Amino acid sequence: MYWPSEVIEKIQRDVVPPFHVDDMKTPSGQIHIGSLRGVIIHDVIHKELLKRGLESRYTYIYNDMDPMNKVPVYLSGLGYENDLGKPLFKIKSPEGKLNYAQFYANIFTGVFNVLGAHPEVIFSSDLYSAGKFNSTIRESLDKVKYIRKIYTDIAGYEKPEGWYPLQVICPNCGKVGTSLVTSWDGAKVDFECKEDLVSWAKGCGHKGRISPFDGNAKLMWKVDWPAHWKVLGVNIEGAGKDHTSAGGSRDIANQLCGLFNIPVPLDVPYEWFLTKEGGKMSTSKGIGMYAKELIEVLPPEVARFLILRTHYNTAILFDPNGETFLDLFDEFDRCAKFFYEKDDKNVDLAQYFEAGIIRDEFRTPTFLPRFRSIAMYVQMPSVDIYNWAATEKGSDLTTFEKLVLEERVYSARQWLNKYAPEEFKFSFQEIIPELCSGLSHEQLLFLEELLILLESKYLKNAVSGEDLQQEIFEVAKKIGLSGKAAFEALYIILLGKTNGPRAAWLLLDIGIEKVVERINSVVAKFSPKSV
Repeated sequence: MYWPSEVIEKIQRDVVPPFHVDDMKTPSGQIHIGSLRGVIIHDVIHKELLKRGLESRYTYIYNDMDPMNKVPVYLSGLGYENDLGKPLFKIKSPEGKLNYAQFYANIFTGVFNVLGAHPEVIFSSDLYSAGKFNSTIRESLDKVKYIRKIYTDIAGYEKPEGWYPLQVICPNCGKVGTSLVTSWDGAKVDFECKEDLVSWAKGCGHKGRISPFDGNAKLMWKVDWPAHWKVLGVNIEGAGKDHTSAGGSRDIANQLCGLFNIPVPLDVPYEWFLTKEGGKMSTSKGIGMYAKELIEVLPPEVARFLILRTHYNTAILFDPNGETFLDLFDEFDRCAKFFYEKDDKNVDLAQYFEAGIIRDEFRTPTFLPRFRSIAMYVQMPSVDIYNWAATEKGSDLTTFEKLVLEERVYSARQWLNKYAPEEFKFSFQEIIPELCSGLSHEQLLFLEELLILLESKYLKNAVSGEDLQQEIFEVAKKIGLSGKAAFEALYIILLGKTNGPRAAWLLLDIGIEKVVERINSVVAKFSPKSV
């Protein structure tokens, strides 16, 4: 079943309209592709609701009141160690006039906008400073005993007497992660900015009394989450599995809905993006691919499809360094075919393609040149990629098809430069490869015969790839060598590997003169006649 339909059925059964879809993220640095999964899942849900004529609002919250608790590896040594404990919106931007949170939030927003998601972006600091959280802060402080009990019952956390789910922004040092509220009298809180409250930041020791309202303080995460739901009216919000495990932050947040007198929003618990080693990606540790890197290497529809195609409760193993990258394009093209042909047997797969459409031009049949072939041909200057694509299609490319081709050419070059394993790359080896010593007697005979052909017919005359390819086959056939073994011999002597692109075009790219020179050298060194 097409999973968005499954979710919509749950919403129509369990959620009272109007519908408000929400997602959120702490902009602590460059945001990895795993966070894009939540954005796109919620975007598809929102659009499916609208498609059915139902009222829906989609918001995206940046939790910029959260403290910096770790300096990302790419910012080490730039002085950010002094900002540990400060709320993200109070920290200087790595570039420009924006604050730290805005800088990284804007990058991420730009990425999901490219992928066709345009939620209403809201910063938590704006909500807090505008007083939107004042009532939930008051409720949380007044009913702190109830919150402590929920922590104990759900997660087994024994919060001490005198603990409050609130962090004050210290007016002395500006830190929020080091403050401890010690009392509440209905109007103000007493607090201390403790030196040793957390291991990752040092407080200044300041003690004071302050109003917790209008942006002076923030609720702690597990309380802040359902407070957002009440403030905004959210009734649909999924989260990654780290939040939705038993006794986790989602369970606590759900229970706190009773405190705030709101219904529990529908959950869509989604799995992570995993690295090739099967580990979770980490923004702060620099593990995995950042969201902005994804759109640098994938066309927008393909990137969106990557996230949509897999059911939300199944992990996505994305390895740009291997064949999963190539397989992605093949799967995208396959689902496009089902959509264009209105294949009744593969309606679900066609729907995944349709849900990934950002540009309307994709709704009409579009020729999609195979990415694997493009990744090969971009390494061959002699190949006119536009003529090749037109030949594959059987007619001239439309304006939009030319754009699709250009996007795939760009992606291929990016992939080859940054991620592709060596086996997918090829270049002429300036010295005779060591693998040549393993050439069989028959392969060496083939090279001798091919040398005669090239010197007599093609050294000084123009030749087409098609004609040369056929003649290579004929030479191999003449001496009883399979085409596969013949091409392998050419790849070995020219590229130093056993595979490569179409042989004739490879020879033309390298130049017949250089090929003749190389075959002469190999035959002279390894042929039985030379021994």
